Amino acid sequence: MFANGKWINSVLQDVLYVPDLHGNLLSVLHLTCRGAEVHFLREDCHVYDRRKSLILEGGLWNNLYIMKLQVIGPVTANIAIFDSHTMDITELPDHALTMRLTSSAASLDLWHHRLGHLHTNTVTHMADNKLMTGMTISDREAPSGPCEPCLKGKQTREVIHKVTTTCTEQVLGHVHTDICSPFPTPSYHGHKYFLTFINDFSHFAFVSPLQEKSKVSKLLKALISRAELETRLKVKALCSDGGGEYMVGHV
Repeated sequence: MFANGKWINSVLQDVLYVPDLHGNLLSVLHLTCRGAEVHFLREDCHVYDRRKSLILEGGLWNNLYIMKLQVIGPVTANIAIFDSHTMDITELPDHALTMRLTSSAASLDLWHHRLGHLHTNTVTHMADNKLMTGMTISDREAPSGPCEPCLKGKQTREVIHKVTTTCTEQVLGHVHTDICSPFPTPSYHGHKYFLTFINDFSHFAFVSPLQEKSKVSKLLKALISRAELETRLKVKALCSDGGGEYMVGHV
C-alpha cells in the first residue's frame, strides 16, 4: 500500500483474490470491521491501522476514490473443497480465495453438466485427445434419460405473426372467441369472466359476462344461433387460443 510517499507491506484478510481482474474494489465496511479507520476529506482518502498509522492513501477520480496498491501475492489462501459428485451448490463458504475439486475424475454425465451441457461426443473427444488438463472420465456410460436443460435449450418454435395474412370474405366465415381470466373482484351480479365473440369479416364484437366457465357452452350456442338467425348465414370456423374451454367435453 502506498502512503507517505513510500510502499508499505500490508495483509488484506478474507478477500477474493483474482490476479487477472482489471480492477479491484475495497470495502470500507470490511476495513472498519478489521479495526481500520477510513477518513474522507474532499478529494482525499486516508486509511489508518489500529495504531493510528497511515497505511494507505488515495484521491478522487471520476467520482471514485482510487487507492494505490500492488499485489505481491496472497500470504495464505483458504481452499473451498467441494465433492466431485456435487451437482447443485446452494451455499458457498464465506471466504474463499481459490477453489479446487477433490478429484478431476468424474462421470460423462457430470462432465456434460460442468461444460455447459456440451455434447457427450465432444466431451469424450476432449478427454481422449487431452484437450483439457486434468480431465478424466470415470464412467463413459451415457445417461439413461434425456437431459432436461438440453431439451429446453434446443426447443424451437415457428414465428408467430402479429398480423394474419388470411382473412375471410364473408360474414361468419371466421369467428374469434375467447374467455378472459377471472377478475379478482366479481361484478354486482357476480360475474367473474366475460366471453368475446368477434366476426373476422365485419369486425363486429359481442361481449357477454359470465359467472362461471361451465356456462360457456350454453352462452356460445345462443350467440351462434342468434348470429346465424340475423345474418341467415352459417358459422364456418370458430377460432380460439386453444385454452380448452371449447374442447369436446367442455362445450
